[in-house]
Amino acid sequence: PSTSSAPPPPLQPPHLSEAQQELFDDIVSTRAGVVGKEALFDEQGGLRGPWNAEVASPHLGKHLERLASAVRHQNSLEPRLYEVAILVVGVHWRAQFEWYAHERLARKAGIAEAAFPLIKAGAPAERLRGVLKPDEAAVYSLALELMRTKRVSAPTYAATKVALGGDDR
Repeated sequence: PSTSSAPPPPLQPPHLSEAQQELFDDIVSTRAGVVGKEALFDEQGGLRGPWNAEVASPHLGKHLERLASAVRHQNSLEPRLYEVAILVVGVHWRAQFEWYAHERLARKAGIAEAAFPLIKAGAPAERLRGVLKPDEAAVYSLALELMRTKRVSAPTYAATKVALGGDDR
């Protein structure tokens, strides 16, 4: 018996159940225009990243997609702010696909080019000040602290709240 934990094989039409096909189609229709087809599909036409695992378990996958959509679209943060947070989380967990998919989205959202190598290196928050806009730097600082310490200090929370306009977005 093998002890390796290889990812599941790519799931793609026509080898999908009805529920899997429905989720596959939904992911393609909602994500292709956002992340681009090159990020969405592998060389064999299967879904990359988390989407293949979602299609493997479509009943759970549809709820994960709803959660992801709510996080992205049902908050008051601008895309440039949540993309900074996503990049920090991706770097922390060494999630190559997360970086691959979201670096382009962060660029499109207006994150300064000089910030990318610093974010990718997990640079201290002080090094991003003056590179990122003040609200982006506050989000970076909060996300970095959360990833490193698994909590957010009261001073970091308060500074981020002020930088974001004083509300709890």
